[in-house]
Amino acid sequence: MASALSRRAALAGLAGSVIASSIPTAGAADKLRVGKAVPENFGFVPLDVGMEVGLFHKKGLDIEEVIFRGGAKVAQAMAAGSIDLSLSAGPDMAFVAKGAPEIAIASISSSPAFMGLSVGAQSAARTLDDLRGTKIGVTSPGSLTDWLVEDLNRAKGWAGADRAVAVAIGGSIATDVAALKTGQVAACVGNAQLGYMLEAEKEGRLLVNCAEYVSSIELFTIFASNALVQQNPELVRRFLAGWFETIVFMKRNKAKTVEIAAKATGYLPQVIARTYDDLMSDLSTDGRFKPEAIETLRASFIDMKTLEGPVEMEKLFTTTFLPRQSAD
Repeated sequence: MASALSRRAALAGLAGSVIASSIPTAGAADKLRVGKAVPENFGFVPLDVGMEVGLFHKKGLDIEEVIFRGGAKVAQAMAAGSIDLSLSAGPDMAFVAKGAPEIAIASISSSPAFMGLSVGAQSAARTLDDLRGTKIGVTSPGSLTDWLVEDLNRAKGWAGADRAVAVAIGGSIATDVAALKTGQVAACVGNAQLGYMLEAEKEGRLLVNCAEYVSSIELFTIFASNALVQQNPELVRRFLAGWFETIVFMKRNKAKTVEIAAKATGYLPQVIARTYDDLMSDLSTDGRFKPEAIETLRASFIDMKTLEGPVEMEKLFTTTFLPRQSAD
């Protein structure tokens, strides 16, 4: 797993005497290896915040964060037994359907507002209608971003020459910016921070976020390996308890959250501050899977021919380990 960058949680500088006083003083903490599909996603930042302010340590957990580039690589690591939990895209439930030794255990967000269509500084586009018949950059064929272009065509009724065409460009910030600057694509689908960053650096802007045409989809999700679920379910419960306590902390502590998130994602603090204002409320406080979001995900599997035959979504996730009540 040479492509992954590993780091152990830094547990110094705990946030406040209340948190510090509640940290266990006896016994070694239980280690959990947690993979992130990408580092830039604000939806995955609760892991970094919870680590830095000690909320996972409070639960007796020693978190090792492992960074990847894409959901497929995370799933491979899970199958190899290299990680115990992962933060990835909801569409990665398709890996579960195909036999990956993991299961979705909590929803991070079902809001498509985390995703957006960004354009370069030279673009004259002002609305989604201006993307009719253009090329739009996506991470890879069959990905969430690919589906978001397909769903744009469906929502707008574009067909034939009017269809927006998805072009796989890899999905890194550098390749997105280069594709926009050179005119390889008219827009890119990615996280909303990309558009905010382009605006801050006067290199482009967020045209729209995807909530303009997608109502709800299981977007970001926490997965657990079958081995962990079967052998130590209590660790799964403790991790989720720490996760949702972290969401509460983030809602009450914007400045600290922005500071940690800027380091974790690599985005400018002002970009993260805007992201916080726009999207913090869209992070789930209880991890419940919304039926309408799961149904949109099921439909996406059919639309993209990701899975063949009937899709039994209820077999791809479990609510067994969720806190009984919202952490908020």
